[in-house]
Amino acid sequence: MQIVTLTTDWGVSDHYVGVVKGRLYSMIDDITIVDITHDIDDYNLLKTAFIVKNACTQYPEGTIHIIDVNSYEQAATETSKTRSYIVVKHKEQYYICTDNGLPSAIFGNDEVEITDINLYNETDYYTFSALDLFPKVVKMIANNHSIDNIGNRLDTFFNKTIVGQYIEEPDSLLLHVIYVDKYGNVFLDIKDYEFKRVRNNRNFSIRLGGYIINSISLSYADVRIGEALLTISSSGYLQLALREGNYSKLLGVKTEDTIKIFFN
Repeated sequence: MQIVTLTTDWGVSDHYVGVVKGRLYSMIDDITIVDITHDIDDYNLLKTAFIVKNACTQYPEGTIHIIDVNSYEQAATETSKTRSYIVVKHKEQYYICTDNGLPSAIFGNDEVEITDINLYNETDYYTFSALDLFPKVVKMIANNHSIDNIGNRLDTFFNKTIVGQYIEEPDSLLLHVIYVDKYGNVFLDIKDYEFKRVRNNRNFSIRLGGYIINSISLSYADVRIGEALLTISSSGYLQLALREGNYSKLLGVKTEDTIKIFFN
């Protein structure tokens, strides 16, 4: 059985999800389609990268992932960079997406195989490649689990990461908000093991909106209801939260904001 996942910003009120699934079921026998999410904010690559890294990577070898967010091709000009449709093979899984900074944010410096997609659309329309092109790519990969006949091999991603990297300073650490979930939990762009290295056993404090946080909680139950905490998410990222409350709404924190941790 071929597993194919969909990660998009289409929403579910229009016909887009249904028509793409119909095309995939019509073209490929014995297929299972999994919706990762269709609720990504329009064109939000930062949120897309976080979701893909934490959801798609958990699927078995041979899974094919369609990622359609801010997805279109663009020829190189004197004033713009090339955006091309590509397939990325990473740990025996396949990711169909656009080289728009997203793949770099997902895979970083991991070992990958990359090829551009040098195939014709199924129709003469070019505004919905997830319907008119990507299912053809899925079928080719599903038939032989190879990307050799899809296009030309690439050495690297043309467009580099769109994710701001945390910045180390002698007595502080500047972090970026990379994701806010439906509960208002705020995910920061550093993992637990990285923070331990930077912290180097020093005391620390975060001051935001009247809250002062100077320890890492192992559970929401470590603080009182309505109290803010810093904890480690299940994906390993540092996370700011409010017990039984919405940290993001209360303090107006949103994706791409910066948070500073002071050491002393």
